[in-house]
Amino acid sequence: MLHLFNVSVYSTHIDLFAGDWKAVAAFAAQQGFDGIELLIGVDPLPDLPSGLVCGVHLPYWIRWIEIWRDGPAAAIPADERAFLAGGARDAADMVALQHEWWQRAARLQAQYAVFHVSHVTMAETFTRYYSFSAEEVVSAAIELLNATAASFPHGEPPVRLWLENLWWPGLTFTDPDLADRFVAELRFTNWAFVLDTGHLINSDPSVTDEEVAIDLVLARIAALPSRVRERIEGIHLNLSLSGAYQRAAQAAGLPDRFAALPVAEQFALARDHVAQIDQHRPFTSPRCREIVAATRPRVVVHELLARTRAELEQSLRLQCRALDR
Repeated sequence: MLHLFNVSVYSTHIDLFAGDWKAVAAFAAQQGFDGIELLIGVDPLPDLPSGLVCGVHLPYWIRWIEIWRDGPAAAIPADERAFLAGGARDAADMVALQHEWWQRAARLQAQYAVFHVSHVTMAETFTRYYSFSAEEVVSAAIELLNATAASFPHGEPPVRLWLENLWWPGLTFTDPDLADRFVAELRFTNWAFVLDTGHLINSDPSVTDEEVAIDLVLARIAALPSRVRERIEGIHLNLSLSGAYQRAAQAAGLPDRFAALPVAEQFALARDHVAQIDQHRPFTSPRCREIVAATRPRVVVHELLARTRAELEQSLRLQCRALDR
């Protein structure tokens, strides 16, 4: 079993290491990790030490289904498109972008690449009145994934694709039948699931206690069909206990004059709001070992957030101690 921690190409992460990727590699070795899962962006990749990157997290698309379905005719303001689907104009652009990102992961010799199966607008992160159902999101995602896989020789991705759950409509692991659709309808074989524990906990805003959170995750895993559980190859291990914040934020609704704000300001407000929901805290209860035992993953990614390098080290140590490693 590989143990990784997450780093992104963005300054919020790499600045913890003074922008030095060799320092990231040294830190991983000192802390006993096998490497990192790297969140990439749309810009060219930095020069990375050989063997550091074990997994790649692909850029996350929030609102994208309208572009996939309607292309330039989608009723989306031009200035907002820059924030959506990598600036893609239509379905062909979206497939081309995914094709390039999957190739980037392969060029890094990553063992896997993570794709979020989700859809949400910036306003919907606050209101939770969604424009598309989970079923519609899953259907569109299956279309996109199949089309992108078909753009490669022999119809297979060049890197193993891992599908990740979120708490927005899409793959949530709260609907066993919906998760099972990927097993039934994806037309390529080089894929698996990655279970994000924090995202799964966020799907139930009544949870405010770590032990209850662990019980919830275990119950949701047990409810999955066996052929879905067998395809869970990785875990993003982290704790989120934001239920009280979620309930208060939903009651408050949209920030004042949200619709009139420039798109960049809407995006910043939504990003900060989501960061408060998705806490990426370390587990401290040894019962988190039960989650690992229930899924028997090939990779555990300690997906934690920190403001300083010392805080990151402390969080990683806490969670590793809980896992008895």
